[in-house]
Formats: sequence, structure tokens, C-alpha cells
Amino acid sequence: MPSALILVALGLIALAAGLAIGWTLAGRKRSKRDVIIDLETRLERALESRADYEADVAEHFAETAQLLNKLTNDYRAVYSHLASGAEKLCDGEVNISSAALENVTETVDIPAQLVDVMQPLDYAPRKTPDEQGQLSETFGLEKTQGDAIVLGETKKAG
Repeated sequence: MPSALILVALGLIALAAGLAIGWTLAGRKRSKRDVIIDLETRLERALESRADYEADVAEHFAETAQLLNKLTNDYRAVYSHLASGAEKLCDGEVNISSAALENVTETVDIPAQLVDVMQPLDYAPRKTPDEQGQLSETFGLEKTQGDAIVLGETKKAG
């Protein structure tokens, strides 16, 4: 009888150990729902981070535009001050146009001869279609039968 009692006790111990191991593994393993929630949370944080970054970039460029406008106005004020000082102090010897102080956005006319310009050719044009171009490895080298071309020199084969 003691052997049956030992057998039952071992069975209960094995059952308890199995339940404990199963409970531990089940607790460690995350369900698909938990993974989905975690990924959605990370995606939302990434989208918020990107939106914050885009807002920072837009704010930076808006402030840059304001500073450039201020710089332009300050430049005009300095130029105007110098122009008025030059006119006053130089007794009219300096001629400064007032048009330079205004908002002028003039377009630059490109001369006609520069409009239809081709890029320079990297090679000498061929005289005949059968002739090799300058970019050919054998350009300018005479090759006769039985000769091998070696770095710009000809060498008799054999």
C-alpha cells in the first residue's frame, strides 16, 4: 500500500509542477492582442513625434523668413542712411538713385546666344562613321597585323 500512496503523491506533485510550469509559461507569453496594442501605441507615439518634428520645421522656417525680412529692412535702412549721409556730406558729388531703395524684383534677360548652348563634347568628332572616337582605347594607335598594342606602344607578337 505504501507504494500506491507514493504513486498518488508523486502524481499530485507532478500535476502541481506541471500547473506551475504552465502558469509561468502562459504568463510570459504575450497574447496577439497585447502585441497589437503595443504596436498601435508605438505607432501613435511615432506619428506624434513626426507631427511635432514637422511643426518644429515649419516654425523654424517661418522664423527664418521673418528674420530675413527684418534683415532686408535693416539693410535698406542702413543703405538709406549711408545714401543720405553721402548726399549731405559730399556736396552732391555722389549720385545715388532712390530706385535702389525700393522693392525691386527685376528679371534678368538671358542673351539669345546663351539660351541655346550645348554642353562641350568630351571627344573629338569623327571624320567618318567607321573611324574610332577619341574615347576609344585604341584611338591614335596604328595596329598592323601581328602587332599587339601595349600602353601606347606597339610590340611585335611572337
